[in-house]
Amino acid sequence: MLLIISPTYGATSQERVSEIMDKISAHFISLKDATADITIDYNLYLFGCSGNRRMQGKGWYKYPDRIKAEIDGITYFAQGNRMRKIDEKGQKLFIQMVNSVNFAPGFNPKLIPYNFYLTLLEDGQENIAIEGIPKPGVLKNVRKVVFHIDPKEYLIRSMDIAIVNDRLSGTIYIDYEKMDGAWVPTGFHGNAAIELTSNLLVGIGIKLKGENIKLNTGLSDNMFDPGF
Repeated sequence: MLLIISPTYGATSQERVSEIMDKISAHFISLKDATADITIDYNLYLFGCSGNRRMQGKGWYKYPDRIKAEIDGITYFAQGNRMRKIDEKGQKLFIQMVNSVNFAPGFNPKLIPYNFYLTLLEDGQENIAIEGIPKPGVLKNVRKVVFHIDPKEYLIRSMDIAIVNDRLSGTIYIDYEKMDGAWVPTGFHGNAAIELTSNLLVGIGIKLKGENIKLNTGLSDNMFDPGF
């Protein structure tokens, strides 16, 4: 029989979950800002496959809660849950995210305990698994998410997503690259589901890839201000 002794022997399950989340979040301490060329490929599975679609552009991030992206002539701004959009004609629009994750803590791992009730499922030498049940008002179409974490580097490697529609499910894999001594998320790929404006829930295959990444160049707050 193999006996696995946890390094946090004697800690409660919730204390261990908090410790794990703190170690995951620690990767972002040195990541003050980032710039990257981004490519997004996706398929919608509605009465068959919609065919692959590609969007390309550039993205900027400033810790903890600011994002800007220019994709196919459209500029997007996000700060927490405040979303803004400037289209190719210069029209300024607000974006309302419905039943989404609450990004109040920012675009970083701290949003996980903010949005989910967390339970430790597995604490092994090869994998840590934490189950997340969405809090009220968050992700109405998701029953639960299981986060799979590398116990050596404390990186979220994948997320298994259980959808309310049993015919749909998903797994998202997260890609990393070690840069300047830190592990940096460079993209993700996998399958999930999205809700269309008609309240129709459809499957989606998606891949986001970041290239030519530059870190900690001192991006100004002004570049993340949409001006409205």
